[in-house]
Amino acid sequence: MHTKGISRRQTLQGLGAAGLVAATARRASAAVHKWDFTIVYGPGHALTQLYSAFADDVRTRTNGQLDITVRTAGELPFTATEAVSVCGQGQVEMALGYMGFIAGTTKIAALPGLPFLVRTPEDGKTAVDILVPYVDKAVGSAGCQVLFWNGQFWPQNLYGRGEPVTNLSQLKGRSVRGSSPEQGDVIRHYGGAPVSLTTAEVPEAMNRGVVNAIFTGAANIVGSKWTEFLEWGYISDPHVGIEYILINKDSYAGLALDLRKALDEAVAAARPKMWDALKKVNDEDLAELRQKLKIVDATPDDIKQYTTEFTPYWVDWAKNAGPDASEALVKIRTALGK
Repeated sequence: MHTKGISRRQTLQGLGAAGLVAATARRASAAVHKWDFTIVYGPGHALTQLYSAFADDVRTRTNGQLDITVRTAGELPFTATEAVSVCGQGQVEMALGYMGFIAGTTKIAALPGLPFLVRTPEDGKTAVDILVPYVDKAVGSAGCQVLFWNGQFWPQNLYGRGEPVTNLSQLKGRSVRGSSPEQGDVIRHYGGAPVSLTTAEVPEAMNRGVVNAIFTGAANIVGSKWTEFLEWGYISDPHVGIEYILINKDSYAGLALDLRKALDEAVAAARPKMWDALKKVNDEDLAELRQKLKIVDATPDDIKQYTTEFTPYWVDWAKNAGPDASEALVKIRTALGK
């Protein structure tokens, strides 16, 4: 009888504990998680609108329990180059890590920016799907993980004012904004002086004459209203522009299972919509730039020459970025036939 009594008490205690766990789980699920998602674009920018729509979808799918606020450039006291650290430390729950801006802390993330390696949307999808596990590993050591990636439809090209460029060799003697160390290497290779500037710093630098040319995407020019100070463009599609949407590991793991599932489903739904929208925006905005600026397209011979010149650079860059970068580069070159 004594044994049965103990067993009964233990059973009741167990049921009570189970009820407490269930109640706690319900309360955790019902709690509202207010997250900050810092990005590099300003209000009204095409990508800001896409990320805001994503946040709205997450809010709808979770009945408001996961409330993501998109913070545009300048809203929070962080620079675009700090995305990995501020997200990993939990100062924000999500951050947009543009490949060039985070190259200083996560060099392997910039691999799609190697000159004339990944030049088309199709190549971008192939290459970055191979690369993401390596980037995820790299940012993981800082406390982040890659929630998804975006932006492969925004080729980075050269735009400026003053004497137009019709071949990269004409960069000699010019001060040119590069958004990544790799772009800086292109500028230096052709005799120019690279200047590192984030998106928000470009207008003042152009107006003050700090730089007279920039590498960027067509959609970024139109979205940021940079046609006010640009006069020409040289289209050679040296590389695509990839951005990694980072999420704090603990924040993600701390979500109740239903909320995490809803977030993952929102990501799956958003990715193809964003890709299609970005391609459409970039195509339309490049067409607009062709009307407003003097645009010159690189010849096939120019592209062949540039690719040949930079192929050894890819290998050296990967060696300096570590064994994971070398391994990823081999896989990507094999997949792209380069």
